[in-house]
Amino acid sequence: MSDTCIICQEQAGEVEVPGGYLLEDEDVVAFHVPPLSDRTCYLGHLLVTPRRHCPDFAGLDRHEAQAVGAAIATCSAALKRLGTERVYVATIGHRVGHLHVHLLARWPGTPDDVPWHAVDEWDGARRGGASEIALLVESLRVRIEPA
Repeated sequence: MSDTCIICQEQAGEVEVPGGYLLEDEDVVAFHVPPLSDRTCYLGHLLVTPRRHCPDFAGLDRHEAQAVGAAIATCSAALKRLGTERVYVATIGHRVGHLHVHLLARWPGTPDDVPWHAVDEWDGARRGGASEIALLVESLRVRIEPA
């Protein structure tokens, strides 16, 4: 764990994660992106993170890599069962030195000309605060099929 890593802080409970973890085990944690300060954020923006502070996929051992991949598939399937049209998966890792995989839901009604990387930016994007995130997480949690 790094004292200055936002992902480590979220995993340690130092940063509130509305709705709690969507998935967690000894290798991986998945949760909805929390709003910064008192702002809202895009509903359907999940993060899948290895439990261990690791900068990128190359640093994962085989077991961790399998856990991250399985969590991505599980969370993506839950988003699809909730009604999303698509789930985009991306990792950049430029500002935060802890691997975190972004899952971005594309909700029905999103205009066709909105690119994947801007689904959260158009005026009609689904946005909410901590309470709306918690409701969405609970809706996703019940749509996760047992392993």
